[in-house]
Parts: sequence; C-alpha cells; structure tokens
Amino acid sequence: MKSEPKEHTRDDVEAAAYRFLARRDHACGELRQKLGRYDFEPELVEEVLSELVERGYLDDARFAETQGQALARKGWGPSQIAHRLRQRGVDTVHIDAVLDLVESEESFRARASAYLSGKFGAPETLDERTQRRAFRHMLYRGYAPGVVRRLLFDT
Repeated sequence: MKSEPKEHTRDDVEAAAYRFLARRDHACGELRQKLGRYDFEPELVEEVLSELVERGYLDDARFAETQGQALARKGWGPSQIAHRLRQRGVDTVHIDAVLDLVESEESFRARASAYLSGKFGAPETLDERTQRRAFRHMLYRGYAPGVVRRLLFDT
C-alpha cells in the first residue's frame, strides 16, 4: 500500500534552502530552480527566497560579482562569463555590471594574450594548424573573434 505524499511545510523549504546555501553561494534564480525540483509549493519557495534576500543570504549582485571575477581569473572571456552567469539565473542587469566591473576590453585583450601564450606558446611561432586550433579554442573560451584574430594573425 502506497503512503500519501508528505505535505511540505515552510520549515522544510527553508531547511532545503539553507542546505544548498551551506555548500556555496547561489543566485536567486538558481536556488529557485533547485528548490523547484522538490514537491514544494511555489508560494512557499517564493516566501522563503524573499526572506533569504531580506536577511542578506541571497544577493544576486554579490553572487554575479564573485563568480564573474573567478571566471575572469580562470581565463574565460566576456561572452562565456555572461553565458555562465545567465545559466545560473542571474539577471542581465547584474551581468552587465559585472562585465563592466571585471575588466575593460583592453584588459580582456591582455588576459587573452597571456592565456593564449600560456596554452599554445607565442602566437608568431604557431603553425597554421595550431593557429586554427587556438582560434577555435579562444572562441570557445568566450573571447571576441576580432580580438583573437588580431592576437593570432596580426603578429
């Protein structure tokens, strides 16, 4: 005989949210999505999320800033940083602010140059096949095609 599904309380939703937040910082949309996988009432989820925002446990601007800076330090370009933040449910306003904060286009160019040299060697020493491979790799990393083209082919 199958038992009745358990009726979840606000405390259950709050406990699940705190468990997720204990592991790492989350964006509000990301936490909403994770809590949505359980059979929690959407009203309870929204209530708990708004309370967590009020208490300062959930802050999309802080999350976007820390994640954006971490991705930039790892050598990711602006479009890939924006994509990864969007996947996590960060609002476009926060993404734009992070991209402005993280770095200007000049410093992204310098970062791309350093990453390219570290990964493939000096651009002027690369053969044609390796240049094409490096070009595709840098596009995957989120760098603008024009920036990568100048780094690889205008040396």
